[in-house]
Amino acid sequence: MRDDPNQYSLPFRVRYEECGPGGVLRAAVCLRYVQELAFAHSTALGFPLAWYEAHRRFWLVRRVRLVVEAPARYGEDLMATTQVLGMRRVLARRRNTIRRAGDGAPVATAVVDWIFTADGSTPVPVPEPLVAAFPALGRTISAAPLPEPPVPADAQWTARRIRLGDLDAMGHANNAVYVDLLDDALWRAGAGAALHRYPRTYDLQYHAAARADEALREVLWQDADGWHYRLEGAAGRLRAHGRLRAGED
Repeated sequence: MRDDPNQYSLPFRVRYEECGPGGVLRAAVCLRYVQELAFAHSTALGFPLAWYEAHRRFWLVRRVRLVVEAPARYGEDLMATTQVLGMRRVLARRRNTIRRAGDGAPVATAVVDWIFTADGSTPVPVPEPLVAAFPALGRTISAAPLPEPPVPADAQWTARRIRLGDLDAMGHANNAVYVDLLDDALWRAGAGAALHRYPRTYDLQYHAAARADEALREVLWQDADGWHYRLEGAAGRLRAHGRLRAGED
């Protein structure tokens, strides 16, 4: 980071609780690493969580494209790197890579769009001190919304509730939780074998926060473009939608 303030790296060791069957790192944990990496990068440049809390300004994830390229297993040492790519109005984009610390082999990549908000809800412009600290924010990027395919008429909806343990410090479901929800829906649909294929590409777009014990419903269906997932709240209010492609990018 001394050479490039837009880039920052952090080591991680895969913990037992982060693994699923077979001791393989769950896809959702990659997003948790990415989140921690962004916080650490901001802190290193003088903007710790306390700064955001004092100003009532917070970053929320809007869009994720996560590619799990190879399995990582319990006890492995990893090196994660984040790079700020640019900004568009209230949105900033980071590209993140996770590699094995020993040989540098890729484990996952994630491109994440973050929205800057007041009180975790209303989008607001990124303040000048942050733009000055991260020079790449001066570059303009293009928005990349995820298309919303129509839900098939015969698709089966399932009731879902967010657990207390799914919440983050903001009081709503952490962005990584939605990857676990998608994986869980896939497993319950009898398609869990897709979770062991590489590369595996998750595309997710977040619309509104889901909170603990909120009555939700979800649906999963497959077409030629992959597996699609949709999570809704009361009156059909969209919380998130996504797509999984397994074995291709």
